[in-house]
Amino acid sequence: MNRDNQPFFDVLDEKALPEGGMAIVKVKGRRIAVIRRSGNLHAIDNDCSHVGGYLGQGTLEGNNVVCPLHQMAFDLETGKAVNRTGGYSVAVHEVKVENGRIWVR
Repeated sequence: MNRDNQPFFDVLDEKALPEGGMAIVKVKGRRIAVIRRSGNLHAIDNDCSHVGGYLGQGTLEGNNVVCPLHQMAFDLETGKAVNRTGGYSVAVHEVKVENGRIWVR
């Protein structure tokens, strides 16, 4: 799906997400984990595609977020699982900061 014509949604105050912080937000009924890592913002589907754990409640290891249920790790930029076979992945969403607010599409 081409997201270029989809709108951004205001989800969070930028100050509410410190370095290494994670927040779970909803966009059109979909849970999305917004993560600040190494000064960059990332937004990925919150629900682990392996067992359904909340990635926004997981831990960060390098450029990966680790599911709290079965420790499946997903790359923050590609959404692909990095420590298991089977083709698991989560969607990656575009994120931006405008006027002190974090926006996701």
